[in-house]
Amino acid sequence: MKVTLVDSKNAREGYEFILLNYPEECSGCSLMGVCLGNLERGRRYRIVSVRDKEHDCAIFGKVRVVETEECSVRACMEENKVYPGSTVTYEPRRCGEIFCDNYKYCIPEGLRKGDSCRIEDDLGKLQCPKGFKLRLVELKRTA
Repeated sequence: MKVTLVDSKNAREGYEFILLNYPEECSGCSLMGVCLGNLERGRRYRIVSVRDKEHDCAIFGKVRVVETEECSVRACMEENKVYPGSTVTYEPRRCGEIFCDNYKYCIPEGLRKGDSCRIEDDLGKLQCPKGFKLRLVELKRTA
C-alpha cells in the first residue's frame, strides 16, 4: 500500500490512474515526497481508501490523501507460456500492428519489458490477425 495525494475530484475508491510525469510546479512543493515521490512513473495505481485530510496544491487546487495499490494489468502472452499462478518475466509483443484491436494488450500501459509478474488469471484466447496463438492474461508485478 502506498500513501499519496490525488486531485480531490478524483479521490474515490476504485479510481485508477497512471503517473505519466512529474510536473515542473511540483519540484519546490513541500509535499512532493508523499505525493509523487511515493509513486513510480509509468505504473498503474488504484485508490483503495480515501482519508479525510486535504491539502492545497498549485496544480489541482486541492488534493486529498489516499492509499493506493499497484493494479494488475491485462496483457497478451503466447498460449504455451500461460500457467496461472506462475511467475514470468514480462516481454511485450511487438508485431508492428498498431491499429490492431489487441495492441493495448500487446504493449499494455503499466508494464515494462523485464518486469517480474505473477499470472493472476487466464482470460481466454485472443484472435490475432497475424496468426499468433495468444491468450489474454491478468498480470500483477511482483517486485
